[in-house]
Amino acid sequence: MLLEKQEIRTYILENLNSYKPDDKLKHETRLYTQLFNCQLWQDASTVAVTMSMENELNTQPIIDMAINVGKKVFIPRVSKKDLLWFDYSKNRLSKSNFGILEPNQEVNFAHSLNEIDLMIVPGIAFTPDNYRVGYGAGFFDRVLSKYSKDTISLVLPPQLIDNFSRNQWDMPVKNMLT
Repeated sequence: MLLEKQEIRTYILENLNSYKPDDKLKHETRLYTQLFNCQLWQDASTVAVTMSMENELNTQPIIDMAINVGKKVFIPRVSKKDLLWFDYSKNRLSKSNFGILEPNQEVNFAHSLNEIDLMIVPGIAFTPDNYRVGYGAGFFDRVLSKYSKDTISLVLPPQLIDNFSRNQWDMPVKNMLT
């Protein structure tokens, strides 16, 4: 029996909320090392990444490393039903209605998807064949349907699932680190 997405979200978020901080940090560190050593990361001059929420994989070390090695970092902001991508600037962030830090820059400063070399895609749950369950608004499925360059997700052990009931609009990421 395939689980529905809402059941998966509830189950995985409970697991992430009860994840022992030491275990989470150990797994995050392993995933960062894999990412920073992979060819996709090394070849990218621009990286798109979200600002993480508390129970998600912490993306600040990814942002910091990208900046330290001279990569441009873009982070998204929700605009109607789309994501707009802006230069990361610690001084230009505001909390969204979802409680996520987002850029507060003017829309005309947004970058196009074709300026992004590598997109690090978030999710709640992931299958072995690179499909993901997000929070349900479809933002990343819409982005993934238009974005043709490299995508990668960093997946903590509690986020792995066997499968789920998919819709036609569900889009996989191209690469996953576990």
